[in-house]
Parts: sequence; C-alpha cells; structure tokens
Amino acid sequence: MRRHKILRLLVIALILCISIPSFGQFGQPGAEKKAEFKMQKRLYLGGGLSFGISSSATSLMITPTVGYRLSPSFDIGARFTYNYFHSNYNGIKYSTNNYGAGFFARYYLFFFNDLFLHAEYEALNFEYADFFNYNTGEVVKVREWISGLFIGGGYRQWIGPNAFVGITVLFNVMDPLNSPYSNPILRIGVGVGI
Repeated sequence: MRRHKILRLLVIALILCISIPSFGQFGQPGAEKKAEFKMQKRLYLGGGLSFGISSSATSLMITPTVGYRLSPSFDIGARFTYNYFHSNYNGIKYSTNNYGAGFFARYYLFFFNDLFLHAEYEALNFEYADFFNYNTGEVVKVREWISGLFIGGGYRQWIGPNAFVGITVLFNVMDPLNSPYSNPILRIGVGVGI
C-alpha cells in the first residue's frame, strides 16, 4: 500500500514538473522561446481607432503605433495621435484638429507573458474653446501643448502567430487642467508583427 502512495506522489510530481515549463510559454505566439528570439519578430505596427457621437459633439481619433521588442518581455515604441472634434452646443458651433506623439515602454510580466505594465509620455497639441464672443458670434479657441504621463497596465490576446489585440487601462498622473483625457483611460488596439 505504501509503494502505491509513493508511486502516486511521483506521478503527480512528474506531471507538475512537465506542466510548469509549458505554462511559461502560455500566451506567446507559436513556439517562440527566448532562445529563438529573432530580429524579424521584433518590429510591430498597430494602433487604434475611436469614434464618438452625441447630440452635441462628434469625435474621431486615429492612433497608429510602432513598437520594437528589445527582448521577449520588454517593448518600446511611439504612438501618434490625430483627433477631429466638432461641437454644436446650444447653437454654438466649432471644430478642431488635435495632434501629438508619445513614447512608451511596456514590460510583460514574467509569470504570465500576456499581462503587462505600461508607461507613456505624450505631448498633444490641443485646441479647445475658451469662450464665446457674443459681439462677433465666434468661438475663441486656444491652442496649446499639453503633456501627459500615463501609467497603467493591460492584457494582450493573440489572434494569430503575429497578431494580437490589447486592452490597456491607464491613468494620466500629470492630468493638466485642460486635458482632453479623464481618468481612467481605456484603450483597445491591435498589433501585427512584421
């Protein structure tokens, strides 16, 4: 009977030893291993597209992204932003175009390679309505550069050997007064390795 228990424990230990290395590769595309990390898999393109409409405003945002994998667990990259905004509130109409760029670093957690920590700095050339001039009937707009420092994390889901969908939750820790963002910031985007 004692031999039977020892044999059962050895089988369970063997199963655990086999399953731990395979868990380490969970969530990585194909059979990518750290030893097989090659140059052609390092660059990826992606981004996001958002559209919002309400009874008084319309917004369209396009955010292309270029990323570079320094290692299997660390990425850096650049994110570009273009935003068209149109408002028609109480008969006061105006529209604006905002643009900017940001640089990010992303660290994939060692215990689950699809969870990541994200830090990003963005400079956005932002135009907003300052006040309505009743004498001329025009909206007086102010354009200024606004900086943002976004900290947070996210999750990526592979949809093929070289493509993923990611969701990121960020907080703008600088949060300037005229910021177009409100915390928390939710991003959903795609990436394709080239």
